[in-house]
Amino acid sequence: MLLKELKCPGCGAPLKSKERDMMLACSHCGRISLFADGTVGDISYSIAAPAENRPEELIYVPFWIVNADLNVKKESISGGKISRFITDRKQMRGTRDFYVCAAALPEEFCRKWNMDLTLDQPKLTFISGFKGAKRAVMTMEKGIAGENAEFLFLRYETEIPGTLQTLEYDFKINSTKVLYLPAYKINDTYILGISHE
Repeated sequence: MLLKELKCPGCGAPLKSKERDMMLACSHCGRISLFADGTVGDISYSIAAPAENRPEELIYVPFWIVNADLNVKKESISGGKISRFITDRKQMRGTRDFYVCAAALPEEFCRKWNMDLTLDQPKLTFISGFKGAKRAVMTMEKGIAGENAEFLFLRYETEIPGTLQTLEYDFKINSTKVLYLPAYKINDTYILGISHE
């Protein structure tokens, strides 16, 4: 077996990672690159600023933002019309961003964040660096993120009151990018440090 040394696409310095992180930071120039399919390449990413300063440990959590066109051609639901009307459930239709947590964090947080952020997109201010805070390890590949975005839509449709009888749709991915969102770690709990206002 031949081992190949991974090098920074920016400065050529060797890249090292203690953990299985797909986002590799160069210790020489600071550039972050994506490791996928056995190679290292450039990746566009953004870092959101915390909405407020808190005393807890700040950690940046990577998300794949999957921009997709969602066209529901046919849908039939039996029952639940009054409940859907009263709760004013939002529709997942048209072009939208799907938030998919790409970090190795407990599923209970990722599952809730994915749905909440996709339905109620946050207002973000961006910063140029992590300001000394840790980055959570990114373990999800881009292709899996696209599948998870489609699954988010299907999960949402099945959770609508009533019984889903028929669903025909097209799900076309336009683009994917990486976004780091700030979170505060309190013991074994994570709280996103963003605002929806």
